[in-house]
Amino acid sequence: MPRWYQSIAYGAFKTFGARAYLRGQGVEARGLADLPEGPFVLLADHANTGDAYVLAALLPRLPRFMANLEGVSPLKAALADLVGAYGRRKGATDLAALRRTFALAASGESLAIFPEGDRSWDGAAAPLRPGSARLVKKLSLPLVVARQRGNYLAAPRWAKTRRMGPWIVEFSVFDSGEVERLSEPLLESIIARAMEKDEIPEALERGLFFWGEGLAEGIERLLWRCPVCGKAEGPEGRGSALAGSGDELACLRCGARWRVDANQRVRPRNFSPSWSTTEIRDLRSWNLWQRAGIRELAAEGRLENRRVRLARMRAHAGGLGLERLGEGRLAYRSGELVFEPRGGSPIAFSAHEIRGFVDHFNRRSEFSHRGVRWAVEFLGGNASKWCYAFADAPYGAGLAALKEENLRNIGTGPLGEQGDAA
Repeated sequence: MPRWYQSIAYGAFKTFGARAYLRGQGVEARGLADLPEGPFVLLADHANTGDAYVLAALLPRLPRFMANLEGVSPLKAALADLVGAYGRRKGATDLAALRRTFALAASGESLAIFPEGDRSWDGAAAPLRPGSARLVKKLSLPLVVARQRGNYLAAPRWAKTRRMGPWIVEFSVFDSGEVERLSEPLLESIIARAMEKDEIPEALERGLFFWGEGLAEGIERLLWRCPVCGKAEGPEGRGSALAGSGDELACLRCGARWRVDANQRVRPRNFSPSWSTTEIRDLRSWNLWQRAGIRELAAEGRLENRRVRLARMRAHAGGLGLERLGEGRLAYRSGELVFEPRGGSPIAFSAHEIRGFVDHFNRRSEFSHRGVRWAVEFLGGNASKWCYAFADAPYGAGLAALKEENLRNIGTGPLGEQGDAA
């Protein structure tokens, strides 16, 4: 979309639709009066597919959002263009996207980046993408940090329905001189602290309450292990032992049931809590518990999905295509991620050479291994456990390599030669 058309469309949105949109989302903004009049770089936490639209509706000028646009519908791609988004590859180095970032800054544009690189699964802030502070310093623009509260609970990443409740956006501003004086480690620490959140317990502590319907629908995308029976896979090859329906979730193996509210608290329905379940008060504590057991499951050969499709991603003139390798079983064992196709030879990936394991809008996951990009579709399964498995120690050796690569790509050369930072 031409920039002049984008500006006109944004002006019309601000004039006729922004207030109604923000009111419909329950948004309250703080610190708007302190925002710079000229270009700036905005960093914000990311937990809701509507984050960019809310921020665009609040800001006095339209920033250009660096965003993952792979796999979105044509309508959402058009809306993303309307709010100034430009694409970057998720979970992989994208030199073209970063070159465009510097070119946009040089032309006087404001920029907006989600430095966590992905939406939160459980409302807690993720580590900043390596190189975020270096990128901010090299852009030589005032820094605006948006700290959001309620954006996760309004539309959890795993959920099939939206909720209503307060969505608070707090802006903090650092002038370009202040950014220049700070060392990279100190600036990164300040950004991380400004964006720090653990939304599920913090909402209850602050008295922020949400409401909605179908509050457990889609919960098997986040949760996979039952704290009552310990099972981590459901019947018929399902990658989760759990399933949600209405406002209840249930274990498909032992029958234990819980009720979920819009603040993601869980209450047992058909059993008395025991020592193994009393610490699970909400979906955040449940997720922490099951993540802590990933090593155990891997050691026992129980970290698996029995029904997945695997494809090798190939570059062609029109972009990236998929070379489909069929359906089969995905399992972690003996330091390897192994795909066992039906009627074919297994394909093994060294776990410590897996890079950029990401999930695309609950549709498919991707990862890189020895320079090749792969796509996995989980059929009735759970993708989040694999994202955690290859981000958490000891499987996250790729994170250190990614940090070195990002810092090396940003480098110290002229702007036109910069690499990927986010």
